[in-house]
Amino acid sequence: MMLAVALASLTIWLGLAFAWHGFWKADQRLPEAVPAAAAWPSVCALVPARNEAETIARCVAGLAAQDYPGELRIVVIDDSSSDDTAGLARQAAGGAPGFAVVAAPALASGWAGKLWALHAGYAHARRQPPDYFWLSDADIVHDGDVLRRLAGKAAAEDLALVSTMVRLRCSNLWERLLVPAFIFLFQLIYPFRAVNDPASRIAGAAGGCVLIRADALDAIGGFAGVKDAIID
Repeated sequence: MMLAVALASLTIWLGLAFAWHGFWKADQRLPEAVPAAAAWPSVCALVPARNEAETIARCVAGLAAQDYPGELRIVVIDDSSSDDTAGLARQAAGGAPGFAVVAAPALASGWAGKLWALHAGYAHARRQPPDYFWLSDADIVHDGDVLRRLAGKAAAEDLALVSTMVRLRCSNLWERLLVPAFIFLFQLIYPFRAVNDPASRIAGAAGGCVLIRADALDAIGGFAGVKDAIID
């Protein structure tokens, strides 16, 4: 019996290793070199934030410092923070064009908090619709070329959505134990090679950094379709 279980387990792992899109390989990357676009799309970054005083300044400063040739607006959605998230965000923006802090209304029934905040930012930004929305978590610091590379790939390949997984912090023992296991599981469920293959039916994205075309987001009804998702 034990031998049969061991052989079955070995067969499953061999199948995953050699037949499941090379899920264990972390070899999918945004292109480093981005060709100049005839017209760079306008982008509105949406940053939901609740009690993010520790990280919001660095996040907003990184967004405002993007080396992006097109129009970039930044909207921070303050989700009922009890700290100075909104004030620190305004200070870090340094007068960036189109920057705004929007207060999310009281949480509506049936909505998860982050999605409700994004919904509020989306409604605000649609008054002056961009070509793309850039969804970013409030604890992420983006390198200065990230938006150029995201938008460049979207334009070059006519993509409605481009996402990248950010480098996650592993500074203490528990983070070193749990974060790699989380990434391994994520790649097992959504092999990155398959996600990037137009012929594959497997789709996935990392919610902390998503560039999505505005008309595609409009076509699916905004965030209402995933309004109760804990893992968005």
